[in-house]
Formats: sequence, structure tokens, C-alpha cells
Amino acid sequence: MKQLFKNKQSRYDYRQIFLDFNRSLYTIKEKTSLISSIVTRIYELVQAKNIYILWQNQDTTRYVLMNPQEETSRESYILSDDGLIKWLQLNEKPLTVSFLPEYANIFSENDRKTVTSLNCLLICPLKTNNQLRGVIFMGEKEDKKAYGPKDMEILSVLLDNTALAIENISYNEERLAHLKRMMQTDRLSVIGQLAAGAAHEIRNPLTSIKSAIQYIQGDINDPKKQKIIHSTLSEVNRINEILAGLLSFSRQNNPVKREFDLTAMIEQTLRFIRNTQLKKQIRFVVRPVDLPLPVAADRDQLKQVIINILLNAIEAIRQDGIIGIEIQSSIMEGTAYYHIIVTDNGTGIHEDQLEKIFDPFYTTKEEGTGLGLSISYGIIHSHGGNIEIRNHPDGGTQVEIRLPKGIPNS
Repeated sequence: MKQLFKNKQSRYDYRQIFLDFNRSLYTIKEKTSLISSIVTRIYELVQAKNIYILWQNQDTTRYVLMNPQEETSRESYILSDDGLIKWLQLNEKPLTVSFLPEYANIFSENDRKTVTSLNCLLICPLKTNNQLRGVIFMGEKEDKKAYGPKDMEILSVLLDNTALAIENISYNEERLAHLKRMMQTDRLSVIGQLAAGAAHEIRNPLTSIKSAIQYIQGDINDPKKQKIIHSTLSEVNRINEILAGLLSFSRQNNPVKREFDLTAMIEQTLRFIRNTQLKKQIRFVVRPVDLPLPVAADRDQLKQVIINILLNAIEAIRQDGIIGIEIQSSIMEGTAYYHIIVTDNGTGIHEDQLEKIFDPFYTTKEEGTGLGLSISYGIIHSHGGNIEIRNHPDGGTQVEIRLPKGIPNS
């Protein structure tokens, strides 16, 4: 009788956990909170340690870690073309991890590295619409027993709803991000038209003012008055520089695309700003690329964007900082892209400033015009790409440029 009561109590507890879990899936609207809730419920039901969720990234080439912990690498991922994902797609069932010889063809080198670093013993697929959208890695159970049929039955009920909930939140986030980019582009277009008109109207009288000051400059011998004139001409030149930036922002010339090696261009850009880098004792850490990376783009415009981003990163670092530069590849909706990722360990950006970061004239610098990032945004979008700036989870700022390769069959 005592055992029967215990079984009934256990079934009731499971039922309540399932009910609470399903309720949370449809009430939580923020991805981080949803992932945390999912991990908690899985632990309550199967008592698994080291529960990690990897979800298919927007670029569709890799599955990235969504709930990293302090002892794990945030860069842990698995690739869609590697053996583990292919096995899960084909078999559509959980995989008990084993590195015995008969399992050697399942795990690629990167699969093995990620599975080992996350102390994984069981891998479960997350599918929606008949597509593998994610995986869950689980370590050993608290009681150190093997995963049995009862565990698998519980997980099979849990994971279908889990995949659908993450998919829904991911879709909404991507849709909002797309709308935000469209609104940003439209806003910059309107501001650009206004800026062009204002720049032309201001430049003509400013030219007359500068000419008049220079005309009378030779007739003035008083050192104090000469100093005032020099200061006034300096301010006039500063206004001219702002107007030049305005015109550059408003015109946004169509890119002249030619094929070149993206890696070589970035290496050349790093050499160009080397003196600025050394003055602040900053170290560049470039993730090596074995092969040339051909791209069809406007080399000068793209170089302007990279310089602007690197100089911003250097300025955000107080001293002895590190700037990481990495290039990844992806395919989205049949188009091949490069992802140029620049990460610094500087001061980061206040969350309320991130919304305005690409707006013309918005700057946190004392001497800045607030046009550099606006121009960079326009250049990348004229190439059919996108640029995003976010605070890095480990501190500092991360800039990601998504640039179409523009090379057929690349």
C-alpha cells in the first residue's frame, strides 16, 4: 500500500510539473527566461546534470549554445554539416554518447570537442515542422544511473513542446529585428535627404564667411586678433568637415563592386591603424583563416567601414585592451555571406544608447560628429548586408557585419 501511494504521488507530481511547464511555455515571452524554465523542468523530471540547449543560428550553418555557464565556453557549437547533426536528422531519436570505434563516424572533431567540454551523456533532437532546429545535451543523472525507458518517455513528451516554444520566440525576435532594420533604413533615408539640403544651404554662405576672414587676415597685425582669426578659421573648417560628412552620408554612392580577398583587405586595414593601436597598447587577436576569402564588393567603402569600427573599439578601451577579429561564413536563403565580427573588451554601450547608435549626429564622443556609424550602416546596406552592434556577454562591445560574398557558386 505504501509503495502504491508513492507511485500515485509520483505520477501526480509529474502531471503537475508537465502542467506548469506547458503553461510557462506560452506565458514566457523572453528567450533567456524560457530557456532557464526549460532547463529547470528537465532537471525536475529526469534529474539530469549539465543541461545545455543548442539552437540553429539564423545563418543556418551552426547550432549555438543558448545557456552557457561560467565553466563552459560561450563559443561551443556544432555544425549542420557534421556527423552528429546528420545522425540526429536521419534517426530522429536521442543518442547515448559513446566514443567506441563503432560510433567513430558519428562525431566530427568539433562534435567530439563540444560533447566532451559540456560533459554530455545524452543528446536529444528538437524538431519543428519536420526540421531539426536544436539539440539538448544532458550530462549524467544525479543518481548516476543510466537513462532508462521512463526517462525517454518523459523527454519525448517534453521536447516536442520545447522545440515549438523556442521556435515561436525565435521567429518573433527575428521578425521584430527585421522590422527594426526596415524602420532604421527608412529613417536614415529621410534624414539623408534633409541633410543634403541643409548642407548645400549652409555651405554657400560659409564659403563667403571664410573668404571674408581670409581677405582681412593679412591686414591685421595685432597678435591677439590674429589668434582670434585663426580660431575662427579653425571652427569654420570644422563646420566644413561636418558638412562634408553630411554630404557623404546623404549621397551614399552606389558601391563599385570588384572581386578581392577579404582577408588581405582586413590585414592591410590593421596595418593602416597600427600606430593608433600601439599608442594605447592594444592587442589585435585575429582568428586565422587558412584560405583566401574572395568577395565582390567596393573595397574602399568596406575599408572605410572596418577602419571606423576598429577606431571606435580602440577609443572604447582604456588601456591594455584586446580587440578580436573573426570572419565566419554562412548561407541564408540561398545567398552566401561573410560575417565579420569585431569584439572589444572596452566599456560597452548603455542599453538606452544602442537604439540610437546608427542615428546621424548621435555620439558619445566630445569631438565626434555622430556620422561615422550612420555612413557605415548605409554602406553595408547598399551592399545588401546588415550591421549590428551589441554588448558582449563577457563585457565590451561586439560588432557583426553580414556581407554578401557576391561570388557565384561561393
